[in-house]
Amino acid sequence: MMFKELAARIRTLDDRAVDLSDPASPRPLAGRRCRVVGIDGLSGSGKSSFARRLAAELGAPVLSVDDLVPGWDALARAPGLLADGVLRPLAAGRPGRYRRYDWLAGRLSDWVDLPPGDLLIAEGCCAGVPPAGGLLSYLIWLDAPAGERRRRLELRSDWPAYSPFAEHWARQETALQATANTAGRADLVVDNDENHADEDWPDQFIVRTHRPCGP
Repeated sequence: MMFKELAARIRTLDDRAVDLSDPASPRPLAGRRCRVVGIDGLSGSGKSSFARRLAAELGAPVLSVDDLVPGWDALARAPGLLADGVLRPLAAGRPGRYRRYDWLAGRLSDWVDLPPGDLLIAEGCCAGVPPAGGLLSYLIWLDAPAGERRRRLELRSDWPAYSPFAEHWARQETALQATANTAGRADLVVDNDENHADEDWPDQFIVRTHRPCGP
């Protein structure tokens, strides 16, 4: 599959957003004006690189879910913050808003406003975890072997700052994804193993699972 083909498919998406505020009675969200593509996967799977390539094809902004996580112990809060602050307002045609976390300073920073638009890409671990996962128009899961993901993490420029927290972060990721079945719910599962360069995605990528949608 090529990025151009994926972008064309996403542009034809139907409105699939639902209000999950009452889990017993989910209902469609009316008046949706923004389709959101979620890109999820464990650390080092290639989410950011994939998001940049897809964004270039779609002409869409990218939201890094990491910006919403308020600290090294708070990954479990990300899906709710993403849903309440960004996805539900955008689904209703209103601006999204969230508080950015400054990872170097270790504190919450400025507020960020996201104007309503036609498309948004939300990339980051747990972007597809409920309640955020139920508000996405299209969900992509990136998969890669644990050893390859660790190799990529250690090559990143922020590894010295990230390394003391890497194991703790990985445990949080694993715990959240264990009950979410994000890969099983994904519209597209991409096998991003060692054959793909970290920052140089080929036009052709390996699709493991694909659920047809749209025309």
